[in-house]
Amino acid sequence: MDEHRPDDGGGAPPGQGHSERRWRFTRPAVLLLLLRSGPAHGYDLARRLSAVFPGMKTPKDAGLVYRALKGLEVDGAVRSHWDHSDPGPARRVYALTEAGAEQLEGWRVQLTRELEAIQAFLKEYERAGRRSH
Repeated sequence: MDEHRPDDGGGAPPGQGHSERRWRFTRPAVLLLLLRSGPAHGYDLARRLSAVFPGMKTPKDAGLVYRALKGLEVDGAVRSHWDHSDPGPARRVYALTEAGAEQLEGWRVQLTRELEAIQAFLKEYERAGRRSH
C-alpha cells in the first residue's frame, strides 16, 4: 500500500478521486445543509449539489444520495413522506428534523475548527516561505 495516500494522512497532496472521497466524508452534512432551506426530494437534492457547492459534482450514482438520506432517516436526522401531489409517480420528500439540525450544528462547529487549522497551516506556510528566500 502506498504510504503517501491522502486517505491515511500521508504526505502526498490530493489527486484524482479526491472529490469522491470528500463527497463520502461530507455527504451527511451537505444533505442536511440543503434540507435546512426546506423539504426536498432526493433527485432535487442531487441536482442542487453542484449548483450550491461549485466543484462538487453530482454523484455518478444517484443511489448514493438516496442511501445517505435513508441512513440519515434511520438516525432520526431527517424524516420523509410520499408526495402524491404532482402528476406521475409519487416521490419521497425529505425534511430536516430537530435532531438533524443539531447534527448540522455539530458539523458547523467541527468544520470551523478544521478551517481554523487550515488557515493556521497556510499562514505558517507563507511565513516559512518568506524566511527561506
